Amino acid sequence: MTLVTTATEVVKLFTAAPNARRRFIKWSSDPKRAHVVNHVMAHRTDAVYRLTPHDMERVLVQDSHALGEVVGARAKKVGNIEKWFPDFAFSHVFHYIVETMGTCPTWEEARRFWRSDDTARGMLLTPALKEVEAAVLQGYEKAVANEAMRWRIGNFYYSFLREVYTLVMLRSAGVDARVHPLADALFRADIWSKRTVVSIYVRNPDYRDGEEGRKHPVEEILAGARPPFSFHTIALPGARRRAKPHLPNDRQIRTAIETLRDG
Repeated sequence: MTLVTTATEVVKLFTAAPNARRRFIKWSSDPKRAHVVNHVMAHRTDAVYRLTPHDMERVLVQDSHALGEVVGARAKKVGNIEKWFPDFAFSHVFHYIVETMGTCPTWEEARRFWRSDDTARGMLLTPALKEVEAAVLQGYEKAVANEAMRWRIGNFYYSFLREVYTLVMLRSAGVDARVHPLADALFRADIWSKRTVVSIYVRNPDYRDGEEGRKHPVEEILAGARPPFSFHTIALPGARRRAKPHLPNDRQIRTAIETLRDG
């Protein structure tokens, strides 16, 4: 039997927590987000569950690096792009790509996809180009604005790649690990198995490092659920190698497998 995770299942599971229920009601009833809500609520997670470690190896040896030769310090100075979010969360976009392509894309495959697919173009490429033009109007050189946008999208691509890699490794070990863009973007649940939620992040005091800088952590969003959720965190040190995706190591994967099997 093919495993499928629907948005309805995600809502039923996570809105048992009062904060999550309030977040869902606010998000789903916002008329300005109706196009996003309709898309995400119709999303079915399926193809990602069929990925194997071999599939991920193909992606991890890709020749093209998502961040290219972009200098992060310069890219971060383009203020409107550094903190830019399109209407569709990046998680929405990348999950849509995987489910439509039937595989996890390399960076270049993802770029080709959102140029050629009408839905993906509307979700990401068109608003990204508008944001680049807005930066140019603010006085930034177009080349710099383009670099900043590549830095922004490329970093989210690698974040998504970490989550898919972790999911695949957990499932290949027999753990019933699951994902859905609604759970990820709205409830901050990167991966879950039964009632244990896994969070994966790279240490960064500007965003999330332990308790410092965390924005609406999943533990806060899912507090008060009955029965309660439990949580497991995979925290990666800052990346040292630019040419490789920054992924959980074997020890972290083994620990997560043991935790989820016991949960």
